[in-house]
Amino acid sequence: MPAVLLLGDSQAGNPGAAAKQALEAQGYSVTQVHNDGQSPVAYVNTPSLWSQYTGLAAGKDIIVLIFGHNSPAGTATSNALIRMRDGVQPPVLMTGPPMYPSTANPTSSGQPSQTVGAALRDQNAGIFGSRYIDAWPSTPVDLARDAAGWHLTPASAQGWGQTIAAAVIKARAFGGSASLPFGLSPMAAATAALGTAAVGVIFTLLWQRR
Repeated sequence: MPAVLLLGDSQAGNPGAAAKQALEAQGYSVTQVHNDGQSPVAYVNTPSLWSQYTGLAAGKDIIVLIFGHNSPAGTATSNALIRMRDGVQPPVLMTGPPMYPSTANPTSSGQPSQTVGAALRDQNAGIFGSRYIDAWPSTPVDLARDAAGWHLTPASAQGWGQTIAAAVIKARAFGGSASLPFGLSPMAAATAALGTAAVGVIFTLLWQRR
């Protein structure tokens, strides 16, 4: 049974729960941890958080970090994420922040949430490459959120959770990459992930329904 760790700040709450449910339905063993308000910088600089992370990572097949905007883009956050990425044995995927509506509360520094989030998205994608899971397509600004405008509700977090789960399953099939390998056709990807026999059955059924 593949073992997955979903870990991060408060953004690992509702989306993490949705991803956990989807993965467990596919036979995965999932540990979900969200330390609200704790940024990547806090994880690497707080011994108890770092010990929790490395301890939970042991024996897992894949890790997904889920973070919002508790620490802004820059050297400190970048270095912290690199350490979280490289400081454990399993492949580490990363997702977040989500899109923030213009009505969302500003960050603690007074900056618009979406401005900070957009900079983090660019930085995170650069650090994780094919192991970055873009949250924006599944977190449009019209989704229901909390009063601060930062967190999706359990219902509106389902899309992001499903995106995370799909990326984990894909990464397991392609050796840690959360995106489709370059030059690999959807048919080849399906065959690699499911097996030739399964793909043949699927396409036979689709043909019969025409």
